Amino acid sequence: MKKTIFYLILFCSSLGHAQQDITVALDTIQIRIGEQIQYTIATKEKEKVLFPELQNLKGLEVISVEKVDTLPNRLERKYLLTGFDSGSYFIPKQEIFIQNKAYYTDSLLVHVATVTVDTLKQKPFPPKPIVEEPLIFDDYRPYFIWLWVLVGALLVVGMIYFLLKKYYQEDGVLEKERIPPYQEAIQKFASLEEKQLWQNNKIKEYYIELTEIVRVYMAREIKVASLEATSDELIQKITIQNQTKEIGITKQLIEELHLFLKHADFVKFAQLRPLAAEIKQDSTEAKKIIESLQPIMKQYKEANLLTDDAQAKYLKSELEMSLLAKRKRTIVYAIYIIIAVLVLTFGTRVILQYSNLIGSPVVQTSLPTLNNDNWQKQSFGDPALTLHAPVEIPLQTKEVPFQVQNVVTRLGLYEYKALNEMTITISTLTYAGTNPNIEEVLQNTVQNLQTNPNVEDFEYERLPVTFNNGLQGVCLSGVMTKEGTSKEFKIIGVGNEKNVWQVVSVYNAENTALKTMIETMTASITIEL
Repeated sequence: MKKTIFYLILFCSSLGHAQQDITVALDTIQIRIGEQIQYTIATKEKEKVLFPELQNLKGLEVISVEKVDTLPNRLERKYLLTGFDSGSYFIPKQEIFIQNKAYYTDSLLVHVATVTVDTLKQKPFPPKPIVEEPLIFDDYRPYFIWLWVLVGALLVVGMIYFLLKKYYQEDGVLEKERIPPYQEAIQKFASLEEKQLWQNNKIKEYYIELTEIVRVYMAREIKVASLEATSDELIQKITIQNQTKEIGITKQLIEELHLFLKHADFVKFAQLRPLAAEIKQDSTEAKKIIESLQPIMKQYKEANLLTDDAQAKYLKSELEMSLLAKRKRTIVYAIYIIIAVLVLTFGTRVILQYSNLIGSPVVQTSLPTLNNDNWQKQSFGDPALTLHAPVEIPLQTKEVPFQVQNVVTRLGLYEYKALNEMTITISTLTYAGTNPNIEEVLQNTVQNLQTNPNVEDFEYERLPVTFNNGLQGVCLSGVMTKEGTSKEFKIIGVGNEKNVWQVVSVYNAENTALKTMIETMTASITIEL
C-alpha cells in the first residue's frame, strides 16, 4: 500500500512536470561546511510564471536569489545555497505557479561534509569578536519619541512664558526686586557720610556723589532721565512732568532743588571751595528736598496706583482695560493654548503611529451576531470592492509608504478585530503603470501569516474564484495553530490592469458561527468597475 501511494505521487509529480517541462538542477551534490552550491529551477513556459522563494530548507540556508533569467527556450532562476552543519539534506519539493496553476519540482539530496583539521599542524584560531549589526532607524525611534515630547513640553513652557512676559511684566523685561527709591536714598546718604570725603579734602568727589543720590531719586520717582541732563535741563524736565501728570510738586520745592544743583555745579566744575558749614548745609538741603518730595510722591502714587509693586501695576492695567479688551485677551490666550495642545497632540500621534504604538485595529469586547438586521453593504477602495458584513470594518490608513511611492499610487487598509476570535483585513492597491502580479501579493500575505510568532502546522490549498465582470481571482484556504489554538484562514485576491483587492480573514476554527459569517461575507464580494 505504501509503495502504491509512493508511485502514485511520483507519477502525478512526473506528469505535472512533463506537462510543463519543469527541471531542477544542482551544480554539485556534495559540499563542505560553508561552501556554496547553485540550485536552478527552469521551465519552458514564459508567461505567468511565479518561481518559489525556497521554503522549508532544513540544514541549508539561502544566500542569494538571482533575478529570473529569460533564455531563448526557457525561463530559469538560480539560488545560491550553503550549509553549516554536516549531514545529508533534502531540498524539498518547491511550489511553482504556471498559468495560475500550482506545480511541484523534484526533491534533491545534498551532502554536507565536515572539514578535517589536523590540530597538530594547524593550531586553532582564537575566537572572533561579536560583529555588531549596523544601526537602523528603529534603534533611534524611542529617542525621537522622547525628543518630540521634550520639544512639546518646551513649546508649552515657552508659550506660558511669552504670555506672562507680554501681559504681566513691564516693557517685557523681568523686573528684579529693588528697594524703594526713598530707602535707597537714605542708605546712600548714610554710606556717603561714613566715607568722610570732604573731611579728607575730597570735596569735589563728595558733591558728585551727593548730587548723584538726588538725581537717581528723581529718576526713579518722577521717571525722568536725570543722570545725563544738566541742572537746568533736569529742572525743566521735572517741571514739565509735574505739570503734565499733575504730581503736585510745589514751585518752592523745585526752586530749592534748582539752587542746590547750581551750588553743587560751582563746586564740581568751577573749583569752588565751600566752608565746612556750607558743606553741611548742602547735605542737609539734599536730605530736606528728598524728605519734602517723598510724601508728595507717595500721595500721587496711591492716587494713581503707581507703586513699584507689580501687583499694583497689574491692578491698574486691569482697571483701565475695557470689557471688550479683556474678552479679546481671553480669546488670544485660548487660541495660544489650543495651538500648543494641537501641535503637541498631532506630533505625538504621528510619531507614535509611525512606531506602531497606535493606529491598531478596532477591538470589540464582544463577537458580532449573525442577525440579518445588522448586515450592511460596505465599500473599500476606488474602484470599490464591496461586501456585506454584520460589523463595520474601519479604515486604518491611506498613506502610501515612502519606499513604494514610485510603484503604488493609492493604498487603502481596513481592519476589524474581535478579541482573539477573528480578524478581517481588507487591502486595496493601485499601481502606477505596472501590471500587478496577484500571485506575488498572495504569496507575501501567506509568508506574513506563516512567519508570525507562535504559528505552527501551517497548511493551505489554492482554488480559483470568478467574480462579477468576469474577473478571475484566487482563494487560499487553510489552517494553522497559533499559540496552541487552531485557526482557519481565508485569503481572497483579485486584480485587473492596475488594481489589486485582497480580503484576509483569520478566525477560531472551533467557532462554527464565525466560519459561517466569513463564508457569507466572502460570497458577497463584488468588484465595481
